[in-house]
Amino acid sequence: MKVFKRIIVWISISLVVQFAGLFYINNYFLSSQTEIKAKKVLKSEPKKKDVVVKIPQNAKNVSVSFDGRYVAYYQDNILKVVDSKTGDGKNVEFEDGTEISFYKWLKDRNRMLIAEKRNSDEGYKFNLSYYEADKDIKENSKELDCYDEKAQINDIQESHYTNVIYVKIQNRGRRTNIYRINIMNEMQKVYTKSYMIGNIGILYLDDKLIYEDDIYHNIYVTGREEPITIKGVKNPVWIGADENDRIYIGDEQNGKISNIYCGSINSDEDAYENINLNKSVNRDDIFLMPSGKIYINDNLKGVVTDVATGKQYIYKGNFIQIFEGGVASISNGQLEEVSLN
Repeated sequence: MKVFKRIIVWISISLVVQFAGLFYINNYFLSSQTEIKAKKVLKSEPKKKDVVVKIPQNAKNVSVSFDGRYVAYYQDNILKVVDSKTGDGKNVEFEDGTEISFYKWLKDRNRMLIAEKRNSDEGYKFNLSYYEADKDIKENSKELDCYDEKAQINDIQESHYTNVIYVKIQNRGRRTNIYRINIMNEMQKVYTKSYMIGNIGILYLDDKLIYEDDIYHNIYVTGREEPITIKGVKNPVWIGADENDRIYIGDEQNGKISNIYCGSINSDEDAYENINLNKSVNRDDIFLMPSGKIYINDNLKGVVTDVATGKQYIYKGNFIQIFEGGVASISNGQLEEVSLN
């Protein structure tokens, strides 16, 4: 009898507990009036430390790619390319007995054009090659004979729209030869109105070479006999061309430029737009971007100025160049980049 009563008591206690639990769940836990707060837990990502790219003191011809991703320099007969985002460096390989005559980054991709000079049994030769920085691949492109052991390639102009490159070779006595190479790798010597040529440039969309005649201080376009003339400009100097094939020519007076004239190669002499720089500067301090923006660098102040807006950008150390979206410089032996925004 006592056992039976204990069983009844335990069953009663169990039922009370269950009913109490159900009452709480129904009226409190599942009630629409109950405020439930959820807290989102965010996983914090560690802040990435900026990569420091060291530039040796004896590095030569330091330059950055079109977007500032890669920096290249020449040191102890080695061409070094460093990824500014990761700090990884690569040595561009060359055959024994080869020296670098010239190299430059392309205007719109992380690809480099390289001119190598070597002495073979058949005499001196130039070899043109491409280096793809993203893939770390070097490919030979074209070989040019060199009849002057003192000759050097000191400029290469290219456009991926026309798939043509122009190679400027300067021989002893500053005598100049220019060669045109098309997409089929066919090469021909370019007829020019001068044998002593200064700066050269090309258009983006039209296969035209523009070059300075260093003897009579004229600017010529291939395919035309007469030089480009601008009203009131007696000493024109080549600045560059933008992506819309508008050309920019400076009016140099006493070694300085204070006005730049903009137009097309077919503009009348009085149809060029005058861009006033508001001060006189050296041509080497003027930088024309593909968009048509013009920047002026002041080495002494460490300032780059947007001519159109007057906005100034301060950089540290020694100026290297202006690339798409930024200014590159070397400060305390390392690469610095300032955004142009």
